[in-house]
Amino acid sequence: MRILVVEDDHKVAGFLEQGLKEEAFDVDCAADGEQALAMAGAGAYDLIVMDYMLPKKNGIEVAAEIRSCGKRTPILMLTARDTPEDMRSGLAAGVNEFMPKPFRFDDLLDRIRALAPGGEP
Repeated sequence: MRILVVEDDHKVAGFLEQGLKEEAFDVDCAADGEQALAMAGAGAYDLIVMDYMLPKKNGIEVAAEIRSCGKRTPILMLTARDTPEDMRSGLAAGVNEFMPKPFRFDDLLDRIRALAPGGEP
């Protein structure tokens, strides 16, 4: 399974990349919203794991643009923002699921497997 991780915090991105690769997932990383859009448009991903707060374009904007291009790739939003308004705007933009930060890696794996086609690497 091929996953695009979109996270501007280098420590968190490194943690996600390493952990997912150890679970045998194929992982690419983007550090901002514009890079995420370019990579999502150029690559075939089974899942996008994306932070809400990103430089250049936030996760909601990125999700909306991905959906406007007709891509149905599942999007899991990692966020410290968990107000009902944030969730509503994310769902309206095409986010499939939210996961609050901080999170347990095992819980992230469970959600990845539930969202992605086939669910395994």
